[in-house]
Amino acid sequence: MSSIVDAQVTRHLLSYKTPITTAKGTFAERPTIILSIRDQDGRIGLGEACPMTGFTHETIDETESAILNWLNDEGQDSPPSIPTARAAIEGALFDLRAKQENVSLSQHLNPESSLKIPVSVLVNGETSKELVSNAERIVSDGFTSIKIKIGSQSPDRDISLVKAVRAAVGFDVSIRLDANGAWTPEEAISNLDRMSDLSIEFVEEPTSGIDNLKKVKSACDIPIAADETASDLKAIAALIDKQSVDCIILKPSAIGGIVPSSEVVHAARESGLDVVVTSMLESSIGINIAAHFSSAFQVTSPAPGLATSYLLVDDLASPLTLKDGHIHLD
Repeated sequence: MSSIVDAQVTRHLLSYKTPITTAKGTFAERPTIILSIRDQDGRIGLGEACPMTGFTHETIDETESAILNWLNDEGQDSPPSIPTARAAIEGALFDLRAKQENVSLSQHLNPESSLKIPVSVLVNGETSKELVSNAERIVSDGFTSIKIKIGSQSPDRDISLVKAVRAAVGFDVSIRLDANGAWTPEEAISNLDRMSDLSIEFVEEPTSGIDNLKKVKSACDIPIAADETASDLKAIAALIDKQSVDCIILKPSAIGGIVPSSEVVHAARESGLDVVVTSMLESSIGINIAAHFSSAFQVTSPAPGLATSYLLVDDLASPLTLKDGHIHLD
């Protein structure tokens, strides 16, 4: 840390335009931590730690303490073991190094990285009619990949909704589903079988648990992805080793940042699994780091789930430009 002359750790409260539903409940706001480091020339590197109750294992207080302890040690020790704290530190350091080189973060990581990446967009709606209308609007804006949440209502209503969206947007648009672990393995197999003709890209967490996901994967034609089950490096390693899913949903800020995430990408690819980089619904500081990671390590197909800054009432940084279904990197 010899070039760092100042560091600040600040806590903020993120508020969402509509409540966010996960497998562990619903929330309308949550805290996040921003790490800002400055070098002797005034350049600033930013990182974000945004632990999520029910997904990450650490609390916001534990994360903040880990970052402060690392700073107090002047960075002489290895990064902290708490993943979200490590992600914030890594993000800030890489961001600062990129600025010192006067290049984008993705170009710092890989000079051949693309300046834009495709993204998938979550479609929301209070009613089925509104959700279908929103899906049509998103597609008309140039997006070719959308995501729909299922599992919170009856299977009949879920399937009817997915059919309506597919009919509205056609088969040139990718549709991925997220069930948030709502079903038993048997229910998942039955429900997904009823959607086998809808050309679903993949389904996130149709059920919960490494072995349960493998059971569903073995019985279904629709590709299966692990999200909540892939919440830490140990679980991800087991998912890959057991071939329990077709796809790993990778949240870089949840598992420790850029370096651990690059290792996951390598291991998954070696085993023939897809990887989809997604956000933790954090501010654009964290989202931007994930987007640059996706570009640098060419984790762009299936499209990353990084078009989430619009969910925030007030962002903590300027979001990257969204145009024609792509995030454009600065």
